[in-house]
Amino acid sequence: MTASGVPEPRIPPDRARLERFVSALRQAGYDQGSCAKRLGVHPRLGVNFWPALRPRWTPTAGDPLDTLIALFIDGRSIGADAVRAATTRELVDDALEMRVLETQGVNVASPISLFPCYGRYLCTDQAARNTAINQVMWLWGESYMLGGLVKRTPRRRAIDLGTGSGVHAILAADHTTRVTSVDINPRAIAFATFNAALNGLHNIDVVLSDLFERVDGTCDLLLANPPYAPDRAARAGTNFWSGGIDGTEILERIVRAIPTRLDRDGACHLIALYPNPPKTTIQQHFDRWLEGDVGRYEVLDHTWPVPYYEDVLSEEPYRGDKSAWRFGVVSLRHAASGRGWWKVKTPPVFFDNDGRCKIVADHDAA
Repeated sequence: MTASGVPEPRIPPDRARLERFVSALRQAGYDQGSCAKRLGVHPRLGVNFWPALRPRWTPTAGDPLDTLIALFIDGRSIGADAVRAATTRELVDDALEMRVLETQGVNVASPISLFPCYGRYLCTDQAARNTAINQVMWLWGESYMLGGLVKRTPRRRAIDLGTGSGVHAILAADHTTRVTSVDINPRAIAFATFNAALNGLHNIDVVLSDLFERVDGTCDLLLANPPYAPDRAARAGTNFWSGGIDGTEILERIVRAIPTRLDRDGACHLIALYPNPPKTTIQQHFDRWLEGDVGRYEVLDHTWPVPYYEDVLSEEPYRGDKSAWRFGVVSLRHAASGRGWWKVKTPPVFFDNDGRCKIVADHDAA
């Protein structure tokens, strides 16, 4: 339990309980497609569980899936006996042991969130701003977008910078020999460690580090969903949203590291807000950060304009000209010939009705 009273999930001494808990979630139909169908989806945001951006939804009492959505997504308090009846007694007992649920008199409620994501399960902090803790970012639509866009070819080593819940490290673990999951926030380290155990993964190294500071070596898959909001009130990296005054402080550091940290046969995928000053482009800024060498990379630009972007988290959000702002995924790899390209590949709709991403960032098919 943290000083704020908001717990971190706990790995039980008997790890068989983790497997039993996941089995119960699956038996109840608590998966990405079922949740998307039950809640409705926003066509550009995938399975966006944030209540402000989804249709109104009323759970049906006694329905296993609705009960789990109400508990783990909406954070509702429900009678413990009703949850046991709708799911299983063991699910409730295991969730209490792991601090994924807590008792409130005769009720139980989840102090954190638990999301299904591409066949995995991820615990995060709840989807509401809480400055009493250094929150672990919940799964926004962008989490599902980056999760879907990455080409899942076999890799030697992946590095996920600013890992948060560990979502992108955990998805990479299925096709990568070894994964390094990195965050500067000790709370994120606790969540990522728990989530790796929850998903039965043993090839993930969770590292407390300021980006590459305590990470050795290179990788052939580099992933990042860095803090990116321009915020004059919070130093970059002190929460999951602030990218400093201009919003690009952390993004710039990552891009500048690509020449020395990304293997020649590797790929890098970055999802972020790109708060470009008026009449400038993402390509121009990447070229500056890469010291004039952006032309040596093959770049897929899956971003779209967001001139009306609203920052709902920062204390002092940017209020100026956003006409050149874009959002989405930029994917880079070294050009074997030394002569690269920059291709804008934004489709009209990223997600299908089941919440899955419809496209993959495939340099070879570009």
